[in-house]
Amino acid sequence: RHISSDTSNDDFGGLVMARSHTDSARHFAKENDMYGPIQKLITFIADQVVLEASSVKGCKSVRRLLRFNEKTDRKPVGSDDDKRPDVTLTFSDPPDSTLHNSDAKTIYSGDDKKEAHPDYGDMLCVIEVKPDKSKQKDAFAQAYMYIRNIYACQHNRQFVWALTVCDSIWRICLFTHDNMFVSDELDLTHMDGRGTLVDFVVRASFCDIYHLGYDPTIRYNPDIRKWQIDVFDNDITEPKTLVIDSVLHNATRTTGRHTRCYIGIDPNSNERLLVKDAWAEETKRPEIIEAGSEGDTPPVDIQFERDEISLLKEVHNGLKDDQFFKGHYPELKYGGVVRQSPTSCQSSAMDTTYTAFAKIGEALHSDDIPYRIHKRLASAPIAESLRNLGSVDEYIVVMADVMITLLTISDNCGILHRDISSNNIMFTRDDNGTVRGFLNDFDCAIKPSTDRKVRTTMTGTLPFMSISNLEAQDVPQTILNDLESCIYHMCWFGVEGVCSLHERGPADDGAGTCPMLRGGGLICKCDGDGDGDCDYKRLG
Repeated sequence: RHISSDTSNDDFGGLVMARSHTDSARHFAKENDMYGPIQKLITFIADQVVLEASSVKGCKSVRRLLRFNEKTDRKPVGSDDDKRPDVTLTFSDPPDSTLHNSDAKTIYSGDDKKEAHPDYGDMLCVIEVKPDKSKQKDAFAQAYMYIRNIYACQHNRQFVWALTVCDSIWRICLFTHDNMFVSDELDLTHMDGRGTLVDFVVRASFCDIYHLGYDPTIRYNPDIRKWQIDVFDNDITEPKTLVIDSVLHNATRTTGRHTRCYIGIDPNSNERLLVKDAWAEETKRPEIIEAGSEGDTPPVDIQFERDEISLLKEVHNGLKDDQFFKGHYPELKYGGVVRQSPTSCQSSAMDTTYTAFAKIGEALHSDDIPYRIHKRLASAPIAESLRNLGSVDEYIVVMADVMITLLTISDNCGILHRDISSNNIMFTRDDNGTVRGFLNDFDCAIKPSTDRKVRTTMTGTLPFMSISNLEAQDVPQTILNDLESCIYHMCWFGVEGVCSLHERGPADDGAGTCPMLRGGGLICKCDGDGDGDCDYKRLG
């Protein structure tokens, strides 16, 4: 309040203009004329926050100092497109050093001049700038386009902030899994507008990192130069920490489940596990029975509407006595709801969209936010994509295994998979080179015996849906729907072909990539040099 009322326009670097200007007035001819004043403004407020905090007796110390990358309108490190954010905001020497592993990134120009570029890997938020107030919608749209790369480059990012500046009008934006929330106009020519902006900077400087959109259960360990991830299970009181060996799948979309997949290593046993991290949407809050009166231990029983973790446990119990099916489905090692322990809470709590946004403000009403629950599971074995198959015969073996597994799971466990696709049918290969079909991803699975509700919305992956599912017919789903999807899967690969990089041949040097991703119904086995000299066989 003191900062916003006791500062002159000169302190704001010329960004705040005289109050008498009209709505149609433009005070900057170009966007880049605004970059310097914006940086000076935020830097001034952040520095004042530190000074004010140090002068108040008993005040908490500032957790982080907000700073800009000096290079504006540049393509950030980690970008997969040519879009260039106007201004990017990050931390200066953050105490939260486990948030990211971004060192100072450098790019050399033609004259070998060293320039530090912004980096999506350590970006707190982007600021989209327009010199004209009428371009507000364009600013929103451009800010939206940058968020996808932030999610992709930051393994621990749960939601993202952005700012738009159109002349003297600022807006604070929050991008969640399902929505974009926007503040009212902050007119910096008025004290109230400046006060709200100051309040945002103050909260960002002091708040728990969890409420800035970061997940403390995924953190970078600078001692081993690796990311670590906590996995949870109702059968253990403390989370199990795994070391992330590699990233299989990033969250590459702005909205949705934000599914991420990693290969995690147990530091005690060196066992390699597939870790899946996702925000599952629930139509209603689950029924929860806490183990302790204060909620400081994991819940002993959580009744979800549909739960991949509990279904995988049922599948394992139904097939564990038959060694034939070992390695044909994910064997769950750990699985549960992620628990967070922000410093603002007295105990750990389930990580949901409601708890994540609880401290943000009254502007976010619970009715506006779909209820999502943060779940994480670790399973074995780690399967391979079908594109690594070496022959048509291996593909036929994989499909036969998968169809037998589907039938047995339906007979023994009463579970339908409901999402047959090229990503969910995979394979494993033993030491002798023998392949086995692997049925992955039980996100859409249900038990018809307990879920009789006919769903009018289609479920699954579009090219492989059964006809009754595709047309949303009012008929019960059965195992025949999954088997019909398998037939379409074989038709798909019969037309598209299967490409192998021939990674197991004596002549393989690991450098080649087959240029023939689609062989018109052909399956190819490359010699690894990438020149298209492949051995093709007709599929089917």
